[in-house]
Amino acid sequence: MLPLSDLLIWSLAGVLFGALISWIPGFHIFNIMALLVAVFGVGELMPVQAFPFFAIGAIVAYAYVSAISSVYFSVADESAVFLLFPTQRYLLLGRGHEAVLLYLIGAVAGTLFLVIGALFLFPRILPPIYQATSPYITYFLVAIVVFMFMSEWPKEGDRGRTPAERLWLAWRQIFGGILVFFLSGLLGFIVMNTNLLPTTSAYTRLTPMFIGFFGMSWVILNILSNPPMLEQVPDDRVESSLYNTLKASFGGALGGTIAAVYPIITGGMGALIAGHMTSQRGDDAFIISQGVNRVIYYVGAFTLLFLPQLRLTRGAAAWLVSSIYTPKSYAEYLAAIGAILLSAGISFLFTYYLSRFLAKSFNVVHIKKLSYVVAVTLVVISYLLTGPMGLAVLFVSTAIGLMAAAFNTRRSYCLGGLILPVLISMTGHTGYFMHLLGLG
Repeated sequence: MLPLSDLLIWSLAGVLFGALISWIPGFHIFNIMALLVAVFGVGELMPVQAFPFFAIGAIVAYAYVSAISSVYFSVADESAVFLLFPTQRYLLLGRGHEAVLLYLIGAVAGTLFLVIGALFLFPRILPPIYQATSPYITYFLVAIVVFMFMSEWPKEGDRGRTPAERLWLAWRQIFGGILVFFLSGLLGFIVMNTNLLPTTSAYTRLTPMFIGFFGMSWVILNILSNPPMLEQVPDDRVESSLYNTLKASFGGALGGTIAAVYPIITGGMGALIAGHMTSQRGDDAFIISQGVNRVIYYVGAFTLLFLPQLRLTRGAAAWLVSSIYTPKSYAEYLAAIGAILLSAGISFLFTYYLSRFLAKSFNVVHIKKLSYVVAVTLVVISYLLTGPMGLAVLFVSTAIGLMAAAFNTRRSYCLGGLILPVLISMTGHTGYFMHLLGLG
């Protein structure tokens, strides 16, 4: 193990790196870390033992600072205000900074949940719970997918002029979600089970697909949208209650923990389950719960790599780091918890002051200019990591991501690109589907 001072320095470097990247729309810290390793490698610029701590600083920064892109750089036309996420509605009402503050309340609560759990609960209770439940993960995934479809609420069913038109609008959204899920699943199956992408990109072969689903489609919508230029209020005030905050924090912690511990289940899926289990209501509660959820999902999942009694590899960052160096001692686990606290404090301040600055100088024109630059950068990242065929995957996955927006359905259905191939593999039917699709 490196000296504590060195681990501290590399954690701070990770926070700085993550904070500078994570506010940009369409950028995901996992993709940027993969690009960093592919281009510069690890071992020359930093010791391999320091890489997990650099990563944990960057991931904590992403869990906090990405609130900026979610609030200020994900906007739409004002006519869609009732169809948007709560953060977008806050922005359209000039309350973007308040949305960030609500998110930060949740992020701080999530950090406290995570640190207390990591110190006193995880080493004792996670190993037996995981061992008892992991054989049933296939059933969990199937149940979650079914629940995702069953819980889809038609948002446009009352907009038609005739009963037939209203019926079509309601079912168009539902059928659109199912179509997006299976199309993304088909693409994911091909990418994961063929030589479409080069074998040298083993740890990044899914990167262009997910950039298209969630990053590029988001950026393109920013370019095509025509949002109003509203004056933002930079005041430090929030409208919520202690009861809502506590309830939302519990729900977010539950969803984040489920997603962090079990494979394939993402933060959005965990939030969906926990939100229904705890009957979440209200935009303020939603935003707070998302802050809790994302911190525990991203940071908690990566922290499991440090836990000696369990040492689970959860998430793309954990797989990337474990391919280079896996922490081995309980001292490194404790150092990681300290790095989380330090990184969270710095990320909180960075997010807060950046939000204040943007609230005072917000201009939609800047969003479009930034989106053009990001779009080009995402194409370059996909090409560097996976070559020309990666660009083809990026194009197809972007089209599927835009389909979700066109049908006004959940973007999380694009996770079919990961869920469906894994379910097929878990049930032992990969060979059958390869033959069915004429792939071998």
